[in-house]
Amino acid sequence: MARPADKQQESERGRRAAPKRGMSPLIPLAVVIVILVGGAIAVATGTDKKAKEAPAPVASNKPKPFDDLPAEQPPSKKAGSSGGRTFIAEAPEGLEADANWLKAIAIANEGAKLYDEAVAAKTQGNTALLNQKGAAARTKLNDAFDMTAVWEEELFEKYGDANPSVRRIVKTRTEWMDKVRWLHKSIAR
Repeated sequence: MARPADKQQESERGRRAAPKRGMSPLIPLAVVIVILVGGAIAVATGTDKKAKEAPAPVASNKPKPFDDLPAEQPPSKKAGSSGGRTFIAEAPEGLEADANWLKAIAIANEGAKLYDEAVAAKTQGNTALLNQKGAAARTKLNDAFDMTAVWEEELFEKYGDANPSVRRIVKTRTEWMDKVRWLHKSIAR
């Protein structure tokens, strides 16, 4: 059986553990913020004083360890290399009339039409048509992209990435791949 003194002690503990009704829970947070801001200001003013008080560096008369070596020269450019820089070589006329490229364009155009139909189906909420047209479009666009991958790398090597014809080809292939990415995200596998 609990004694009356034990009950009195329990009720006193309960009163001490309960939060005070008049104190807002935001006050401790405000105190912490004031301390942090004050500390930041103190640090900032302390570093300014140190910077003003610091004497200017004095040039030393000590010899430098590598003064006896000749000045370093940049590496010489090897023949036939771009040296990591963009270069423009004159591409031959009809570069974009390559038979493989034209075949890839025809396949990609078919894929683009199917892609447009898939986008329209998604807009209408027709999932079955989206999956059907999207899968066909993805196959066509992937085929066109794969057909020209090695050729694009060869063009980069021969004519550089700043050549206008090469840029047009890269832009076209990038558009194909952007459509393929959208299709991968939008259609069922």
